[in-house]
Amino acid sequence: MVSVGTSVFAVLVSLGSLVLAYTSSRRARMPVLQFVWEESGGGEPRWCLVNVGSGPATNVVVAQTVRTALRRGLGEERWFNPVLVPSIPAGGRLPLSWLGSVRGVGYGFGASYTDAERYFFTTKCGDDVSMFFVGLHMPRWPLLSLDGGKAVRAWWGVGRPTGPEWSAVTARHVRRRWWLARRFGVCRRMGGWADPVLDYRER
Repeated sequence: MVSVGTSVFAVLVSLGSLVLAYTSSRRARMPVLQFVWEESGGGEPRWCLVNVGSGPATNVVVAQTVRTALRRGLGEERWFNPVLVPSIPAGGRLPLSWLGSVRGVGYGFGASYTDAERYFFTTKCGDDVSMFFVGLHMPRWPLLSLDGGKAVRAWWGVGRPTGPEWSAVTARHVRRRWWLARRFGVCRRMGGWADPVLDYRER
């Protein structure tokens, strides 16, 4: 009986060690994007995305919202003007030139991105406060096309967004997987069973 208990304990310790090692490995490669307001000498102030994490941020989509609650999930947020930007290495920064000097009470920005293993992360910024979340807590726009047109525009083809909004999305546009833990928002990983890209519909 003692030997059985010892064996079970050893198995549990081994499983715990594996989980701890996996978690540590993930954290060692985790990207964390931060919205930063820069006032360069003589130049126009601008927003930048800075990767303060320890791994590259890939598949980065930056979008705008009138206001964000800085919480998990979509809630009452309405996101629009999604722009696909290049990957940002650890310690790297990317000027968000198309946003210009947008600032003031009521604005909101968000960035969804993945790590090297295609796990999602989200950063939301509103009223100069940024929050980082594990999982996708913004819309999952199709990166290819929607109804014959691009849902997400490339950063090099976007000027100042003075025209009509594009690809506006709210929570009612996305059908969330019932079995997915709420802490992961809309999606946990790009691809696989948790990717709701095919459920997106204009309404």
